[in-house]
Amino acid sequence: MSKFVKDNFHGSEYVNYLNPADGSNKFVARFKYVRGNKGSFITFLVKNFTVEEYFGRLEAGETPCGILQSKGYIQAHIKKMLKQKGYEISQAGFDRLVQDQVAARNRLATA
Repeated sequence: MSKFVKDNFHGSEYVNYLNPADGSNKFVARFKYVRGNKGSFITFLVKNFTVEEYFGRLEAGETPCGILQSKGYIQAHIKKMLKQKGYEISQAGFDRLVQDQVAARNRLATA
């Protein structure tokens, strides 16, 4: 299992990875809004996945964000929102926020 080399990521909107093991250039993810999530996404990817694991799951049809979320990745704007609203910065905190918002909307709808 080979680790990602941070310097081998390139691109701005469409990020690719130049794999030193076999010389292949593979698509990693698309960042429609380049600022914000790209850096944290790549940092999390490097720390938590091997090259084979990530690309194997990507080729199996999973989404880039879904793959990272399976190990606890939270996008920068979601982290900011959780912090502002006083929720735990985790997937459980995000799930709780969504549940609370749905409950609040249901209360308004029935009032």
